[in-house]
Amino acid sequence: MNAEKLKLTIIQRVMKIDSKSSLERIEELLIREEMQRRADESIEDIKAGRVHSLEEFKQMNEKWLKERGLK
Repeated sequence: MNAEKLKLTIIQRVMKIDSKSSLERIEELLIREEMQRRADESIEDIKAGRVHSLEEFKQMNEKWLKERGLK
């Protein structure tokens, strides 16, 4: 079974679950997996030198806020 088919199968199975506690456990598992993926990506970015200084980060955020009319 390829990844796309597995995703659809999992979605279909989750849609049949009525227990709030079971859904919360699934959500927690998904959150943990997402956080681990993001941490792994961050580590790879650091190893590859794809980093910004704190000042660059601040400037990028200010620009992003202005573009969206939030600041």
